[in-house]
Amino acid sequence: MGIVLTELEEKDYEKIYHLMEVAFEKEEIRTCESGREQLNKGNYRILISPNNKDDIGGFIAEWDLETFVFIEHFAVEKELRGLGIGSKMLEEYLKKATKPVMVEVEDNETEIGKRRINFYKRMGFFLSEFGYHQPILRGDGEKEILLRIMSFPEELSEEGFLEFKKVVFEKIYKRKN
Repeated sequence: MGIVLTELEEKDYEKIYHLMEVAFEKEEIRTCESGREQLNKGNYRILISPNNKDDIGGFIAEWDLETFVFIEHFAVEKELRGLGIGSKMLEEYLKKATKPVMVEVEDNETEIGKRRINFYKRMGFFLSEFGYHQPILRGDGEKEILLRIMSFPEELSEEGFLEFKKVVFEKIYKRKN
């Protein structure tokens, strides 16, 4: 049986948030309260994949931003990593994509940064030369993170990047770019 992606019920948000805390640096996620508020936005949703214990094995958090979809967070439970679950989840997700899909990746030489970029490349994403510093999400003295953009199913042009950045900064980060 293949991977099934279903929409998160708000009552299960704490489980997703715990997974975010394990999978991402503090600077890359909102506070729990702020993250929960995102669930009320009509163009934001979290898709989950149950594990074999009917718990959450992984999730994809996305913003539908009219001309493209932006994956803000994607993670698999730590004990399930390396088993192909993430690949199957993203493969299922991309099969149903009806518009270009964008994702941010860390622009650094760390082992995890390299692994993430290679994972997305294997899934058919293109690493662009374009990027930016992610605005601070929490406001408690965090550092900005240098990010690059990866796109699916085609490479991102400079014009496409500038439009992507404008929309993401205005609608998600609530800042002028």
